[in-house]
Amino acid sequence: MRRFLLLACLAAVVCVATAAAGGITLSTGQSDYTVQVGEEALFPIAVENTLGADTTGMLVQEVRFVPEGSEGSSPASRSQSRTITIFRDTTEITAGAGTAAVPGTFSFDIAFEYGNAPRTRVALPEIRVHVVSSTAEEADQQSPQVSSVSSVSTPAGSGGPQGGSSSSSTKQPGQMMQDMGSLREQAAQEQDRMQALRSGLLAGLEDDPLVREIHAVLTSHGYTRAATTINPTDEGTGTFSFEYRGGTGDVIRAGGAVNNGSATYAAYASGRSLVVHHAVTANETYRQYAGELADAGFFPVTSSMNATVGASSAGIGFVDGQNRTARIVATLSGGEVRDVMLEKPSDFAWLAGAGALCIVLLIAYLIRRGGPEAPAPAVSPVPRDPRGDALRLLEAARGEFERGDRKEAYGTAGRALRSYVSSAHWTGAELADGDVLRLLKESGHETRAVSSVLEQCGAVSYAGSLPCDEDFQAVARTIEALIRQD
Repeated sequence: MRRFLLLACLAAVVCVATAAAGGITLSTGQSDYTVQVGEEALFPIAVENTLGADTTGMLVQEVRFVPEGSEGSSPASRSQSRTITIFRDTTEITAGAGTAAVPGTFSFDIAFEYGNAPRTRVALPEIRVHVVSSTAEEADQQSPQVSSVSSVSTPAGSGGPQGGSSSSSTKQPGQMMQDMGSLREQAAQEQDRMQALRSGLLAGLEDDPLVREIHAVLTSHGYTRAATTINPTDEGTGTFSFEYRGGTGDVIRAGGAVNNGSATYAAYASGRSLVVHHAVTANETYRQYAGELADAGFFPVTSSMNATVGASSAGIGFVDGQNRTARIVATLSGGEVRDVMLEKPSDFAWLAGAGALCIVLLIAYLIRRGGPEAPAPAVSPVPRDPRGDALRLLEAARGEFERGDRKEAYGTAGRALRSYVSSAHWTGAELADGDVLRLLKESGHETRAVSSVLEQCGAVSYAGSLPCDEDFQAVARTIEALIRQD
């Protein structure tokens, strides 16, 4: 007889394992739990995902509550459905129905539905949570043995079995109180651990030189830190974001990354002009470039800064009445400006050359005034080569990247694409990203690839995102393909 029972148990185990293979399995430690009045009626559900992939589905929960002494009457009930994702490493979820103010019994019907039609339904047998008013009543609710329950998978909506019992468990209902206390303690410990990680990261950031550099620039312009967000991934590692508010209520967000307790970079970008290091605006080369842009009708509109361990860079964006853009980028080290570079619009040099030519012609005219007029030589128009000009600009961007001028390379690459679109579909004047996309749409061209590339270039050259070798090579190849495809 004992041998027969052993074989039957083994057969049951094999059946359960087969049914669970390649699917979602739910189970609970027992079918009856006990809590006291006022305590939350919840319990853990063990989850096993053998599909090998994250699975999104609908968790359906029907709850009924029968107050003590009103058995036989219609119970109060409610249904709840919510979308959840059971990840490959998910091992437990929690179900609950809130609290009860009077003794009684909650009855739970819980199922998880996933997949395409016909959807698979994984259902648990009925779970009961007894609400008692005292420990004496809790003892009365105890039974010699409470069985654990496991789910059964069936097509959703079918009349198949909704659940079954597995092997017996030695847990008593009273032990559920300890289980829930342990669950809450684990959650509290995890919360305390994350808080400790956040506090540790924040404490290190307060004295980090990169964060202090960004903080000093913003506070010198009247901004104060109003909010802090710390996202740790491990001890001494994570990301951070600071919100700074100005006197007029405008907001600048600074952020960066931390590795081994030190910031790898700290950066901000602002739509307000000249929120930059004072050493930049005091630099003679910057003043010269800014004056040239002002004479050409440009005015500053944006600013950004990216502080890294080796050096920091500050950028000021300019625009004119024709929506052409230009940019001045300064490199700082030790609080001093080491280099200043002017990123001119594509036709800025042509305008400067035209101005110089006018001056030369005027001088020649004044010298020759009074003499016999000579016929002006015929000037043949120079044919424009939008594709060639853009490819040469893109090649210059590749050279900048190889020399280590990573941010400048992204800016030049983006300008190559904008100049080509402008020359091919408009007047050739410098365009903003939004105007590029608008022209392409009006010409019936697809804009998703162009939008993605321009966004990547702007994120590095203007917003201070960290450049990546592989990303730049992919961006350059995409821009070259866009230029050559027409």
